[in-house]
Amino acid sequence: MKFHSLILNINLKYFIFYLFLTISSALCGQNVSIFQQFNGRVDFTFIGNTLNPEEDSFMVKPIILTSSSANLNLNSNDIIKKAYLYWSGCGPGDFNVKLNGINITSQKNYSLIQSNTNLPFFSSFADITSQVLATGNGIYTLSDFDLTNFINAYFDNKTNFGGWAIVIVYENQALPINQINIYDGLQTIPIQPETSLNITLNSLNVIDNVNAKIGFIAWEGDKNIQENETLKINGNILSNPPLNPANNAFNGTNSITGSDQLFNMDLDIYDIQNNISVGDTNAKIDLTSGQDFVMINVIATKLNSKLPDATISFNNIQQACNSRQITVDYLVKNFNCTDVLPKGTPISIYANDILIGSSITTSIIPIDGSISSKITLNIPNAIPANFLLKFVVDDSGNGTGIISEIIETNNDFSENFSFYVIPKFNALPDLKICKDVLENTFFDFSSYKNTVKIVSTDVVQFFETYQNAFDNQNQILNIDNYPLNQFTKTIYIRLQNANCFSITSFNLKLALYPKFNILPDLFICKQDANSSFDFSNYSNSVKLNASDSVKFFDNIAGANTNSAPISNINNFIPSSSPKEIFVRIDNGICFSTTTFKLNYYDLPKYKFLPDLESCDQGLTLGFFDFSDYSNTIKINPIDKVSFHTTRNEAENSSFSISNLSNFYADITPKKIFVRIENSNFCYDITSFELITKRCPLKIYNAVSANSDGKNDYFFIEGLRDIYLNFETEIYNRWGQLVWKGNNSIGDFDGYSNFGVHIDNKMLPEGNYFYVLNLNDKNYPKPITGYLYLSK
Repeated sequence: MKFHSLILNINLKYFIFYLFLTISSALCGQNVSIFQQFNGRVDFTFIGNTLNPEEDSFMVKPIILTSSSANLNLNSNDIIKKAYLYWSGCGPGDFNVKLNGINITSQKNYSLIQSNTNLPFFSSFADITSQVLATGNGIYTLSDFDLTNFINAYFDNKTNFGGWAIVIVYENQALPINQINIYDGLQTIPIQPETSLNITLNSLNVIDNVNAKIGFIAWEGDKNIQENETLKINGNILSNPPLNPANNAFNGTNSITGSDQLFNMDLDIYDIQNNISVGDTNAKIDLTSGQDFVMINVIATKLNSKLPDATISFNNIQQACNSRQITVDYLVKNFNCTDVLPKGTPISIYANDILIGSSITTSIIPIDGSISSKITLNIPNAIPANFLLKFVVDDSGNGTGIISEIIETNNDFSENFSFYVIPKFNALPDLKICKDVLENTFFDFSSYKNTVKIVSTDVVQFFETYQNAFDNQNQILNIDNYPLNQFTKTIYIRLQNANCFSITSFNLKLALYPKFNILPDLFICKQDANSSFDFSNYSNSVKLNASDSVKFFDNIAGANTNSAPISNINNFIPSSSPKEIFVRIDNGICFSTTTFKLNYYDLPKYKFLPDLESCDQGLTLGFFDFSDYSNTIKINPIDKVSFHTTRNEAENSSFSISNLSNFYADITPKKIFVRIENSNFCYDITSFELITKRCPLKIYNAVSANSDGKNDYFFIEGLRDIYLNFETEIYNRWGQLVWKGNNSIGDFDGYSNFGVHIDNKMLPEGNYFYVLNLNDKNYPKPITGYLYLSK
């Protein structure tokens, strides 16, 4: 319970990740099995170091480092081929570390759970070949390997540990031909009497056991626990006393450096030349431990090998023009090897890394022997004309082989290949000559001899038929003066390079100029800068032959070269007047041109007409006289002028106004439209406004109510039916309201209609005070004054 509580409290995500990663197989770990194999003049070594400052069985309290270092010291002739980093420890795992300050992320992980404690352990792997190649000999420091959060849970069981190792495979031409096998996984040695961990090392090919060796990377071995701790190969106990006693194989040692301070990990290499036999293809490893908890992570073997070494090359590629079929002579060799290359070894052929063919060796190739063969290949259309042709021996078509070889990287041979190039050519335009009548005509196409070629060294010849061009017979010689008395003749051209030829053609065309109708000029009135011409109907009316094409141009160069035709022929605005338009009538071979002109008529000029004003006669009715505008507007006295109440009537010259001297306007402002037309029937339209306004009131303040027809009422000129909401009040000299009226009541006639004087008697003579409220937003204040009433 102490361990699980610690993991959950420290980092739940590590624990969950571990459960998912190992639930199916972690109790037993992952079997140690073949990982990589190397053949050639190769060997291996280990370097590495522990993170434990002392053996965990002696620790008073749990402690662990986060970095440690080791030294790589290869000979100057040793060439590094591969370098693999393994790091291991207690806990669910730390999968991101640093090597010499460079970040390393685990590429694969192994894990297991100790059966008697249920505590997890892990091992991680990364391929660090590029870094070790760049660094070479020197100090390697693994850092940021942090297990400090986990070691407390392992302290009581004395299994708190961490460490790392690098497996280096190197090449040296002074070495014999060896086979290096790297096996990895993560398995624990059972701590049970009469029980062992059995590992079978497969993929061996022993031809000589001299200097054979085996190496182990193991974790968590304790120097002071040596209860039946043995390491056997093929039933024989391996030992290296005093460093590795027979009963304490995993005791914190490094047999490469001779160190016994590699606490709780082992980097040991044993001589096994007396424990393995020539012809062996596997070896059995047995490990026992009566008490110590030990995990095996990596096993490496070095054995002399018996292997062929296949190489391939090709030459003499045969091909034909205009064909994607090639025939290739190739040679398979088995040089610098120690065994024959078997019959049936697969051969794969690639074009730009795409598989296009396959074959096999038809017989056994002896040591230092070879076999030649021939293959015909059809290159797929998807492959370009220039491509990389590659032959690979011992390749089943997927990049993998079936034969173990001394060198696995020399099985291919490639060369850039190009198909025979059929001569390419420039497309040639037809040659044409136009005539008014059909007659014998001479053509000169000698310039085509150079213009047709893309490659200057190609040979060019002219022929009258395709068959003659194909057979290279009856060549045309008078290419600068070739006679023609028919409308069309096809000429064939043969282009020949060193290997291939191609054929193209062009036409000689003799044709008549198209006939056309003369087009009249067009005239329109220029209303404004956007006044446009529509001559789209000329497309048909100009041509005599319905199949001819017609285009319009604003210059003769465009018509001759058929460039930049006028597109908006139904809405064309010329840049000047008159403007000449050029017409091209084309029958597909020859063309003719004609012209017509676009002319603008000017609009009539006129003077500005001011607006007219009139006093409101009531209900916004005003009377106007603009009869003199018929003359004042004109600059040219012969122009015609008419007046209209709408623009549409003015445009159509309809419903002109006749009573110019007494025109009444029932709305204000009232717009009057004027049409001015000149002798070219061009017209323009202008306008002015008739404005009915409220004129100042004229108040007659003397009232003689004697029915003599003179001043019988209190009359205000310009009031009624104009200020529809007015109110009038009349007061006597004592300030009493005696009369009140509005637009619906007649004018004051001396009789009272309000107050004590309503008796149908005339009011007394004298002065009275009036108050006029117009109730108009333009006149917010009342108008006041006196009036005199007499009889």
